[in-house]
Amino acid sequence: MKQLSKIFVSVFFSLILCAISTLTVFYYTHPMEDKSYNLSLMTEDGKDSVEEKGWTVYTNNQGVQKNLPPDGIGGYTGLDYAGQTFYFSRELTEDLESPTLQIGVVNRSISVFLDDTLIYTDYPELDNRIGYLELPMQEYDRADPVKLSLPRDYRGHTLTIAQSSPTFSEKQFYDETVYPCEVTLYCGYSYESGLIAQTSATMIPAVLLFALELILLLSFIWNVFSGTIYPALPLLALAAFFQMCSILANADFFYQYLGTFPIDLISLSFYLSIGTLLAFLIIYARPLRLLFFVLTLLHWVGTLFYSLIQWKNLIPYGDTYLFFINFPSITGFIALVTVLICSIIPARRGNLFFSYLCRAAWVISAGYIIFLLISIPVIPEYASSVFSRIAMEISMRLPNFSLKLMWYVCLLSTLFAAVADLREKDASRRAETTILAAKNRLALESYENLKQQTEETMMLRHDMNRHFTILHKMAEQTPDKISGYLDEMLEQTQNIRPVVTSGNQMLDIIINGKLNTAAEKGISTEIVRAQAPKELPLKDTELCSLIMNILDNAIHGACDSMADTPYMKLDFHCKGQHFIFSCENSRSPKFSVHKKTSIPKHGYGLKIIHKIMEPLGDMVSISENENSYKISVIIPLA
Repeated sequence: MKQLSKIFVSVFFSLILCAISTLTVFYYTHPMEDKSYNLSLMTEDGKDSVEEKGWTVYTNNQGVQKNLPPDGIGGYTGLDYAGQTFYFSRELTEDLESPTLQIGVVNRSISVFLDDTLIYTDYPELDNRIGYLELPMQEYDRADPVKLSLPRDYRGHTLTIAQSSPTFSEKQFYDETVYPCEVTLYCGYSYESGLIAQTSATMIPAVLLFALELILLLSFIWNVFSGTIYPALPLLALAAFFQMCSILANADFFYQYLGTFPIDLISLSFYLSIGTLLAFLIIYARPLRLLFFVLTLLHWVGTLFYSLIQWKNLIPYGDTYLFFINFPSITGFIALVTVLICSIIPARRGNLFFSYLCRAAWVISAGYIIFLLISIPVIPEYASSVFSRIAMEISMRLPNFSLKLMWYVCLLSTLFAAVADLREKDASRRAETTILAAKNRLALESYENLKQQTEETMMLRHDMNRHFTILHKMAEQTPDKISGYLDEMLEQTQNIRPVVTSGNQMLDIIINGKLNTAAEKGISTEIVRAQAPKELPLKDTELCSLIMNILDNAIHGACDSMADTPYMKLDFHCKGQHFIFSCENSRSPKFSVHKKTSIPKHGYGLKIIHKIMEPLGDMVSISENENSYKISVIIPLA
């Protein structure tokens, strides 16, 4: 109970720390409140707002000011000549921290004044004074609006913007009407936080996917150097790479870095990521490999058509075009749903990978559903957005948002299953390495035991003539001492180390090695029967672990016993369709089953024995008393 409490507390605090860390990292993905003022002279419905926003639109010719009246549809008329520079001014009364001015001008040139001080101009070489400016038109269109940071004491000062107008040569007729550009005043912190939020929302998942890709590739390389190749790892890394590309291609700045492409790289990378993940799952889906292969092939064919149609314009826009454009979404969704449903079959058949995948998928799905239910009262706008998008997809029969949900469920559950499977394989490989080392050590000990027995037998044979001569003389002179002398000879014979030849090479190596260990510890060993089939329904690692644990426990118990002659007795043979292995050892009365100081069932060694025997029916029998302990295992042969 105490151990359970420690586990619960550890897991609870770990989850709390993970939640705090996650919230801290993702905090910057949400921008600050956007506090801004639209100061444009024309409203969204095309009407003038010059009076309510405090603007004055005019021309100024060397100090002679002439106001331009509005025409009612966003323009101001009354220019004296084509190409004349006009001005619009207002007093700044808005209160903002980090005030930033955004002027939405495209092909016009401007100069900006705060009171009479120039703070920006497109043409610094001109006479930049109010009333003396003759601004030309821009030779190119701006890609972005002009942004200016205002001083902190901007309130109460007059903002004046000078703007160029088309010349007569650029228009077929002279137009007295001008249209002031859009003006927005906003908090620079909000704008900067928006950029930070946009960058964070893009880079955090991209960096996580990059880290995942890097870890998978490093794991692949590590296993290659360890002598094991897992071809599935590069596929999973490639799936993470394509998904990372899809996220980066969705950033606003992507096309400004790499230019435009004839193919939608966002969707294409996403479809390639799905296809690569499906190819990864084929490797593990042994009973369902054909089904997974067909689904994967169908999705790749759809992705290929999707790319060719956009790249080569093979099909004109219409119903056929829309079908092939949306076909990878449909095939991807069907394939991922089928994978999650059908993974139950290999999981029930004992496939550890799909067993882990199913568990992870159910936990992730249940967690998201719970989060969605909690968000209904807490974050209603998010829940409403999710439900509306799903409803729209059902009506349009195009799974876009649902496909992304299924993709992340499959990716995370597959990643968990792959890590768990690699861990199992690594543990198995380490166990095999350990068992192999133990097998080599036991083989050497078995050889030493056989060598020692041979030497003892040769010494006995060498003394045989001397013994016969002595017995002959004793028969003539002291016949009453013959019995004692024969007892001494029998004791020498019994002291010869036993060697097992049961018919199972692996079993002989293990037992002979342990018999040598027992002899070195002064434990008397008796072999009642030594018969075993050539093959047993256990791997060498399992057989080695099973017998070694039995014998190690027996040697340990005999060494700790208070008996004058600690012993170990082995009896193994075949009976019917079963192989029976029994081991008895002496034990000290202090380990009596009636005392609290007993060590029940030899501790962890017996747990390992039960774990190995469980698939074979767990036929393990234990009998014990104050002076002895006996364990028997029964292994079915058929």
